[in-house]
Amino acid sequence: MISLQNINSKVLSRQSGVSMVELMIAMMLGLFLLFALVEILINGKQSFGSANNLSRLQENGRIATNLVVTDLKRAGYLGGNSNIQDIYGTTGQVAASNPNCATANNTWGRRISQPLEGLNDTNAGYACIPNATYLRGDVLTIRHAMPWIEGGALDANRLYLRSSLFQGKIFLGNAADSGDNKIDDPQGQLNVRELQTHAYFVGNSGRTCAGNAIPSLFRVSLDDNGEPDIDELLPGVEDFQVQYRVGTDIDSDDVIDQYEYVNANEIDWENDGTNVSTVRIWLLVKAECAETGYLDTVTYTMGDQIFTPADNFRRQLYSSVVFIRN
Repeated sequence: MISLQNINSKVLSRQSGVSMVELMIAMMLGLFLLFALVEILINGKQSFGSANNLSRLQENGRIATNLVVTDLKRAGYLGGNSNIQDIYGTTGQVAASNPNCATANNTWGRRISQPLEGLNDTNAGYACIPNATYLRGDVLTIRHAMPWIEGGALDANRLYLRSSLFQGKIFLGNAADSGDNKIDDPQGQLNVRELQTHAYFVGNSGRTCAGNAIPSLFRVSLDDNGEPDIDELLPGVEDFQVQYRVGTDIDSDDVIDQYEYVNANEIDWENDGTNVSTVRIWLLVKAECAETGYLDTVTYTMGDQIFTPADNFRRQLYSSVVFIRN
């Protein structure tokens, strides 16, 4: 006969718990699953960071390219006027010159007979772009009247153009009603547009990410006094290169083939700037912060510049060709 004591002893022996070996195996399996989960989380975070960097690169690159291209398409537009040399007014235009940008007056914005000018990998002669801000690359300057007609009150010291097909007057907003700024065409009296000059370049934003300086695309525009003023447009633009196609002689000795692109320093802007028929631009955009595990070894060719970074920043190169109105 089996006693109650023997039954209780067998039940207790079956409920005595796990052995040390079983416990160690369970712990190892748990750690393995934990490490796998952590790795999945890290990879997910890196994938999200990579996708986010790529998205910002594409967005900034498209916006930057569109800004410059849209401005280039307007270069030389003066409200439909076809006789630029006869545009006068109480403020009037300033004769064309080789690239320079004075900061204390409005002469830079009044060189309307010079729709384009450029500098090749320098800011030399452009006082409106301080050395402390300029970083690298070309400077591209574009002049035009704004496409929209002013409908409200004019800023007192801003530059404006009143134009018809054959007449034009440049004046400050506070002189809009002066008889010297009227034109014969009654309809043209209402055709008042703001004059604008833009200079694009790559500069230092003054910000950093993990100790690395963040470059940006900057633009010099005319302020409320018609004088040059700098604004930061988009972060991450690392380089800006421009080349030009000229269809006529650029000096007394050399004839530039109409299908050959040249750099800004090969053009006499004062005498031949209006002969530019096509502009080609390159914008190299990089992520604001380095990306762990990523190495950029791509060789980027931009006009006269060739660049192979070999660092941990994602980049994309944008290029466009624009035909200039002449």
